[in-house]
Amino acid sequence: MTRTITHKHLKRQFDIFEETEDLYNLFDELQFSTLLIPVNTENDASSFPILRAGGKRYVPVFTDIHEYNKFDFGENFIVLPNDFNSYIELLEEDIDGIIIDAEGERFPLTKEIRMFIRPNHTFDCNKHVFTANEIKEIKDSISNTDLEEFLNDESNHWDYESLMDLLLKSDLFKVGLSKNELEAENGIVCLKNNLPAAISTRFSESYALIYTSEDEVKPKINPMHPYLQLVNLPEFINRVLLDDLDGIILNENSHNITIPRGFLLDFMRDFDCPSGNHYDDYAFVLGE
Repeated sequence: MTRTITHKHLKRQFDIFEETEDLYNLFDELQFSTLLIPVNTENDASSFPILRAGGKRYVPVFTDIHEYNKFDFGENFIVLPNDFNSYIELLEEDIDGIIIDAEGERFPLTKEIRMFIRPNHTFDCNKHVFTANEIKEIKDSISNTDLEEFLNDESNHWDYESLMDLLLKSDLFKVGLSKNELEAENGIVCLKNNLPAAISTRFSESYALIYTSEDEVKPKINPMHPYLQLVNLPEFINRVLLDDLDGIILNENSHNITIPRGFLLDFMRDFDCPSGNHYDDYAFVLGE
Protein backbone atom coordinates (compact mmCIF):
# COMPACT_ATOMS: atom_id res chain seq x y z
CA MET A 1 0.00 0.00 0.00
CA THR A 2 2.38 2.66 -1.22
CA ARG A 3 1.02 6.11 -0.41
CA THR A 4 1.98 9.38 1.24
CA ILE A 5 1.50 9.07 4.99
CA THR A 6 0.56 12.23 6.88
CA HIS A 7 -0.47 10.61 10.20
CA LYS A 8 -3.83 12.33 10.20
CA HIS A 9 -5.15 9.86 12.80
CA LEU A 10 -2.21 10.47 15.13
CA LYS A 11 -2.55 14.24 14.80
CA ARG A 12 -6.26 13.94 15.60
CA GLN A 13 -5.34 12.08 18.79
CA PHE A 14 -2.94 14.88 19.76
CA ASP A 15 -5.87 17.29 19.57
CA ILE A 16 -8.12 14.94 21.57
CA PHE A 17 -5.40 14.46 24.20
CA GLU A 18 -5.30 18.22 24.85
CA GLU A 19 -8.95 18.00 25.95
CA THR A 20 -9.15 14.55 27.54
CA GLU A 21 -5.55 13.59 28.47
CA ASP A 22 -6.43 10.10 27.20
CA LEU A 23 -3.02 8.50 26.73
CA TYR A 24 -4.24 5.02 25.79
CA ASN A 25 -5.92 5.99 22.50
CA LEU A 26 -2.99 8.26 21.69
CA PHE A 27 -0.51 5.44 22.22
CA ASP A 28 -2.58 3.05 20.13
CA GLU A 29 -1.98 5.41 17.23
CA LEU A 30 1.65 6.08 18.13
CA GLN A 31 2.46 2.37 18.04
CA PHE A 32 1.27 2.23 14.44
CA SER A 33 3.17 5.31 13.31
CA THR A 34 6.30 5.65 11.19
CA LEU A 35 8.01 8.85 12.26
CA LEU A 36 10.87 10.72 10.58
CA ILE A 37 14.15 11.41 12.34
CA PRO A 38 16.97 13.74 11.21
CA VAL A 39 20.38 12.04 11.12
CA ASN A 40 23.74 13.79 10.78
CA THR A 41 26.01 11.73 8.51
CA GLU A 42 29.02 14.05 8.64
CA ASN A 43 32.41 12.34 9.01
CA ASP A 44 30.82 8.90 8.39
CA ALA A 45 29.36 8.87 11.90
CA SER A 46 25.59 9.01 12.39
CA SER A 47 24.19 11.16 15.17
CA PHE A 48 20.88 12.79 16.09
CA PRO A 49 20.28 16.44 16.93
CA ILE A 50 19.40 17.23 20.53
CA LEU A 51 16.82 19.87 21.46
CA ARG A 52 16.59 21.29 24.97
CA ALA A 53 13.26 22.19 26.55
CA GLY A 54 12.37 22.67 30.21
CA GLY A 55 15.82 21.56 31.29
CA LYS A 56 15.47 18.23 29.42
CA ARG A 57 17.23 16.82 26.35
CA TYR A 58 15.05 15.50 23.50
CA VAL A 59 15.63 13.88 20.11
CA PRO A 60 13.25 15.49 17.56
CA VAL A 61 11.08 13.27 15.33
CA PHE A 62 8.40 14.29 12.83
CA THR A 63 5.05 13.01 11.59
CA ASP A 64 5.68 13.96 7.95
CA ILE A 65 8.11 15.77 5.68
CA HIS A 66 6.10 19.01 5.90
CA GLU A 67 6.66 19.14 9.67
CA TYR A 68 10.33 18.22 9.21
CA ASN A 69 10.83 21.08 6.75
CA LYS A 70 9.65 23.62 9.34
CA PHE A 71 12.96 23.03 11.15
CA ASP A 72 16.32 23.85 9.54
CA PHE A 73 18.87 21.22 10.57
CA GLY A 74 21.39 22.14 7.89
CA GLU A 75 22.79 20.38 4.85
CA ASN A 76 24.61 17.61 6.77
CA PHE A 77 21.34 16.02 7.85
CA ILE A 78 19.21 13.45 6.07
CA VAL A 79 15.79 12.27 7.20
CA LEU A 80 15.02 8.59 7.88
CA PRO A 81 11.71 6.85 8.67
CA ASN A 82 11.44 4.46 11.62
CA ASP A 83 8.53 2.81 13.36
CA PHE A 84 7.63 4.26 16.75
CA ASN A 85 8.96 1.28 18.71
CA SER A 86 12.43 2.03 17.34
CA TYR A 87 12.34 5.36 19.13
CA ILE A 88 11.54 3.69 22.43
CA GLU A 89 15.02 2.17 22.23
CA LEU A 90 16.48 5.69 22.13
CA LEU A 91 15.11 6.24 25.63
CA GLU A 92 17.76 3.83 26.92
CA GLU A 93 20.37 6.36 25.80
CA ASP A 94 21.50 9.46 27.65
CA ILE A 95 18.48 11.55 26.68
CA ASP A 96 15.26 12.45 28.48
CA GLY A 97 12.84 11.67 25.65
CA ILE A 98 11.68 12.40 22.13
CA ILE A 99 9.74 15.42 20.93
CA ILE A 100 7.29 15.12 18.04
CA ASP A 101 6.94 17.97 15.51
CA ALA A 102 9.21 20.43 17.32
CA GLU A 103 7.93 23.44 15.33
CA GLY A 104 4.29 22.29 15.14
CA GLU A 105 2.42 20.24 17.75
CA ARG A 106 5.57 20.17 19.94
CA PHE A 107 4.59 17.01 21.76
CA PRO A 108 7.30 15.80 24.20
CA LEU A 109 7.43 12.17 25.39
CA THR A 110 9.71 11.23 28.27
CA LYS A 111 11.02 7.86 29.48
CA GLU A 112 7.82 7.21 31.42
CA ILE A 113 5.98 6.44 28.15
CA ARG A 114 7.45 2.94 28.21
CA MET A 115 4.77 1.84 30.69
CA PHE A 116 2.12 2.43 27.99
CA ILE A 117 3.87 0.47 25.23
CA ARG A 118 2.63 -2.96 24.17
CA PRO A 119 5.07 -5.60 22.90
CA ASN A 120 5.40 -5.25 19.15
CA HIS A 121 4.02 -8.03 16.93
CA THR A 122 6.71 -9.88 15.01
CA PHE A 123 4.44 -12.16 12.92
CA ASP A 124 6.86 -15.05 12.86
CA CYS A 125 5.39 -17.62 15.25
CA ASN A 126 5.07 -21.07 13.66
CA LYS A 127 5.73 -19.67 10.20
CA HIS A 128 5.02 -22.19 7.47
CA VAL A 129 6.91 -21.94 4.19
CA PHE A 130 4.55 -22.86 1.36
CA THR A 131 5.45 -24.34 -1.99
CA ALA A 132 3.78 -22.97 -5.11
CA ASN A 133 1.67 -26.12 -5.43
CA GLU A 134 0.53 -25.96 -1.80
CA ILE A 135 -0.60 -22.38 -2.10
CA LYS A 136 -2.41 -23.05 -5.38
CA GLU A 137 -4.29 -25.92 -3.71
CA ILE A 138 -5.36 -23.56 -0.91
CA LYS A 139 -6.49 -20.94 -3.40
CA ASP A 140 -8.43 -23.43 -5.55
CA SER A 141 -10.19 -25.09 -2.58
CA ILE A 142 -11.38 -21.98 -0.72
CA SER A 143 -14.93 -22.24 0.59
CA ASN A 144 -16.08 -19.61 3.09
CA THR A 145 -19.60 -20.96 3.55
CA ASP A 146 -20.07 -19.92 7.20
CA LEU A 147 -18.72 -16.45 6.50
CA GLU A 148 -20.89 -15.99 3.40
CA GLU A 149 -24.03 -17.01 5.34
CA PHE A 150 -23.15 -14.50 8.04
CA LEU A 151 -22.60 -11.72 5.48
CA ASN A 152 -25.87 -12.43 3.66
CA ASP A 153 -27.77 -11.43 6.82
CA GLU A 154 -27.51 -7.63 6.82
CA SER A 155 -28.29 -7.47 10.55
CA ASN A 156 -24.79 -8.92 11.14
CA HIS A 157 -22.92 -6.21 9.29
CA TRP A 158 -22.27 -4.12 12.40
CA ASP A 159 -21.27 -7.08 14.59
CA TYR A 160 -17.56 -6.54 14.09
CA GLU A 161 -16.44 -8.94 16.83
CA SER A 162 -18.35 -11.90 15.36
CA LEU A 163 -17.27 -10.88 11.88
CA MET A 164 -13.61 -10.79 12.93
CA ASP A 165 -13.89 -14.25 14.51
CA LEU A 166 -15.16 -15.61 11.19
CA LEU A 167 -12.61 -13.70 9.12
CA LEU A 168 -9.75 -15.17 11.17
CA LYS A 169 -11.03 -18.67 10.37
CA SER A 170 -11.46 -17.93 6.65
CA ASP A 171 -9.22 -17.76 3.61
CA LEU A 172 -9.41 -14.27 2.14
CA PHE A 173 -8.07 -12.46 -0.91
CA LYS A 174 -6.59 -9.07 -1.62
CA VAL A 175 -5.55 -7.51 -4.93
CA GLY A 176 -1.83 -6.86 -5.10
CA LEU A 177 -0.63 -4.20 -7.54
CA SER A 178 2.58 -4.25 -9.57
CA LYS A 179 4.08 -1.50 -11.73
CA ASN A 180 5.25 -4.15 -14.20
CA GLU A 181 3.66 -7.28 -15.56
CA LEU A 182 5.01 -10.22 -13.56
CA GLU A 183 6.24 -13.52 -14.95
CA ALA A 184 3.81 -16.33 -14.13
CA GLU A 185 4.06 -20.11 -14.38
CA ASN A 186 0.73 -21.97 -14.42
CA GLY A 187 -0.92 -18.76 -13.24
CA ILE A 188 1.32 -18.46 -10.16
CA VAL A 189 3.82 -15.65 -9.60
CA CYS A 190 6.71 -16.20 -7.17
CA LEU A 191 7.40 -12.81 -5.62
CA LYS A 192 10.63 -11.24 -4.43
CA ASN A 193 8.82 -8.37 -2.71
CA ASN A 194 5.37 -8.00 -1.21
CA LEU A 195 2.92 -6.20 -3.50
CA PRO A 196 1.08 -3.09 -2.28
CA ALA A 197 -2.62 -3.81 -1.83
CA ALA A 198 -5.38 -2.06 -3.76
CA ILE A 199 -7.23 0.61 -1.79
CA SER A 200 -10.50 2.45 -2.27
CA THR A 201 -10.72 6.20 -1.64
CA ARG A 202 -14.06 7.65 -0.58
CA PHE A 203 -14.18 11.39 -0.10
CA SER A 204 -11.17 12.03 2.19
CA GLU A 205 -10.89 8.45 3.53
CA SER A 206 -8.95 5.46 2.19
CA TYR A 207 -9.63 1.79 2.81
CA ALA A 208 -7.81 -1.45 2.04
CA LEU A 209 -9.86 -4.05 0.19
CA ILE A 210 -10.31 -7.75 0.97
CA TYR A 211 -12.61 -10.35 -0.58
CA THR A 212 -14.19 -13.67 0.41
CA SER A 213 -13.82 -15.26 -3.03
CA GLU A 214 -12.21 -14.72 -6.39
CA ASP A 215 -15.64 -14.06 -7.90
CA GLU A 216 -15.96 -10.99 -5.65
CA VAL A 217 -12.83 -9.42 -7.12
CA LYS A 218 -13.57 -6.86 -9.82
CA PRO A 219 -10.54 -4.54 -9.84
CA LYS A 220 -11.06 -1.01 -11.12
CA ILE A 221 -9.16 0.31 -14.13
CA ASN A 222 -5.66 1.03 -12.86
CA PRO A 223 -2.32 1.74 -14.58
CA MET A 224 -0.78 -0.93 -12.32
CA HIS A 225 -1.12 -4.66 -12.97
CA PRO A 226 -3.50 -6.47 -10.55
CA TYR A 227 -2.79 -9.89 -9.04
CA LEU A 228 -4.72 -12.00 -6.58
CA GLN A 229 -3.10 -12.79 -3.22
CA LEU A 230 -4.13 -14.75 -0.17
CA VAL A 231 -4.31 -12.69 3.02
CA ASN A 232 -2.75 -13.25 6.41
CA LEU A 233 -5.34 -11.13 8.20
CA PRO A 234 -3.39 -9.99 11.31
CA GLU A 235 -0.42 -8.99 9.16
CA PHE A 236 -2.76 -7.24 6.76
CA ILE A 237 -4.41 -5.27 9.58
CA ASN A 238 -0.98 -4.35 10.92
CA ARG A 239 -0.06 -2.94 7.48
CA VAL A 240 -3.38 -1.08 7.17
CA LEU A 241 -2.73 0.69 10.48
CA LEU A 242 0.91 1.45 9.71
CA ASP A 243 -0.12 2.94 6.35
CA ASP A 244 -2.49 5.35 8.14
CA LEU A 245 -5.57 3.99 6.33
CA ASP A 246 -9.09 4.51 7.65
CA GLY A 247 -10.00 0.82 7.76
CA ILE A 248 -10.88 -2.18 5.61
CA ILE A 249 -13.72 -2.79 3.16
CA LEU A 250 -14.89 -6.38 2.76
CA ASN A 251 -16.41 -7.36 -0.60
CA GLU A 252 -16.62 -3.82 -1.96
CA ASN A 253 -18.74 -4.91 -4.93
CA SER A 254 -21.45 -6.73 -2.98
CA HIS A 255 -21.67 -6.70 0.83
CA ASN A 256 -19.55 -3.53 1.02
CA ILE A 257 -18.82 -3.82 4.76
CA THR A 258 -16.56 -1.16 6.27
CA ILE A 259 -14.47 -2.22 9.27
CA PRO A 260 -13.26 1.05 10.83
CA ARG A 261 -9.76 1.86 12.02
CA GLY A 262 -10.90 2.24 15.64
CA PHE A 263 -12.07 -1.36 15.79
CA LEU A 264 -8.86 -2.58 14.13
CA LEU A 265 -6.78 -0.76 16.77
CA ASP A 266 -8.82 -2.40 19.54
CA PHE A 267 -8.38 -5.79 17.88
CA MET A 268 -4.60 -5.44 17.61
CA ARG A 269 -4.38 -4.20 21.21
CA ASP A 270 -5.83 -7.49 22.49
CA PHE A 271 -4.40 -9.82 19.84
CA ASP A 272 -1.97 -12.36 21.31
CA CYS A 273 -0.12 -14.40 18.72
CA PRO A 274 -0.19 -13.78 14.97
CA SER A 275 -1.25 -16.53 12.60
CA GLY A 276 1.61 -18.61 11.24
CA ASN A 277 0.45 -18.67 7.61
CA HIS A 278 2.49 -16.36 5.36
CA TYR A 279 1.23 -16.01 1.82
CA ASP A 280 3.03 -12.92 0.56
CA ASP A 281 5.60 -14.90 -1.42
CA TYR A 282 2.99 -15.73 -4.07
CA ALA A 283 0.38 -14.10 -6.27
CA PHE A 284 -2.06 -15.35 -8.90
CA VAL A 285 -2.98 -14.05 -12.30
CA LEU A 286 -6.62 -12.97 -12.13
CA GLY A 287 -8.97 -15.31 -13.95
CA GLU A 288 -6.56 -18.28 -14.12
